[in-house]
Amino acid sequence: MTNRSSALFALALFTFGCGKSTGTAQPDSGDAPIGPTCETSVDSTVPMNGSMDHYYRDPIVFHLSGPDETAMVVSDIVGETTFEDDGSTVVFTPQGNLSASTEYTVGLDYCFGQPEISFTTSHFGAPLEASADLEGRTFSLDVNSGEYTTGENAGELLNSLFTRPLLIQLQGVDGPYLEIIAALGQRGTNPPEQDTCARTIELSNVAIHDLPYVTGGVEDFEFGAQGGLLRFASFDFEATFSSDAQSIGGIGYQAVMGVPEIVALLPEFGDLTDVCNLTENLGIPCEVCPDGSGDECISISAKGIEANLVDDASLVSIVEAGTHEDCETAD
Repeated sequence: MTNRSSALFALALFTFGCGKSTGTAQPDSGDAPIGPTCETSVDSTVPMNGSMDHYYRDPIVFHLSGPDETAMVVSDIVGETTFEDDGSTVVFTPQGNLSASTEYTVGLDYCFGQPEISFTTSHFGAPLEASADLEGRTFSLDVNSGEYTTGENAGELLNSLFTRPLLIQLQGVDGPYLEIIAALGQRGTNPPEQDTCARTIELSNVAIHDLPYVTGGVEDFEFGAQGGLLRFASFDFEATFSSDAQSIGGIGYQAVMGVPEIVALLPEFGDLTDVCNLTENLGIPCEVCPDGSGDECISISAKGIEANLVDDASLVSIVEAGTHEDCETAD
């Protein structure tokens, strides 16, 4: 980028209040300027300029103050530019994954000028080290640590549901798939410990042929403890292991959840009709569950969740909530 580009970037991206006219009026004519005018500015970008933790599989996004479908992304990265929000959001999706721990510069050529952002990807996406053995490792996830992408306006409701850490243990690491045991953690324990009053869920088809990237899913299951449960018609996820297998990043999921169970867990939000009216206003309307139950479900999704290794932790498989011998002493 030229010095002019850098100056325009500073003006457009951080000052935001100014416009630019690309046409000229006839002297003293009193007529409107000839040619197009542009008062559009770049309101924000993802990642932010100077960011050091951009996920290697995520797109680069420019949020404009108004539509400009003539905008073009300028970069050495090969990719595709698309528009959302009637042209006011410019999304650049790289062809293939970005490299881990690498600095990139991406510019936007649009009606105001040519601002550019520089950012660095996080360490996620680097190949697994030879010494990084996945077998038996247990991780703790804070489900609320991510960003809701479907149901983004329903934070209060959804955060009221996900109040526990989620523990996962990797087992059967063999061939293109691994097995995962997922369990609820106890409230207020550090490091997190398994709630033995809750049932566990086993996933046996987690694809690892693209390590460090993994994907998986499960359908028609209930997950909860004695205080109540959540029912999922479906739950699909993706994630990336760090090269040393000490953490997991870029965790995203798409889930279809039963509403009657939400009503039972959160009576303060009202009955089924009240909750469905609420979710409709929040952009996640109630729909008939795809599992044939005839119940109402909502769809949610999130991304950007991370998980950390829990040392010396091992999960026990529990088929039915409240049946484990240690349940009476668990929180």
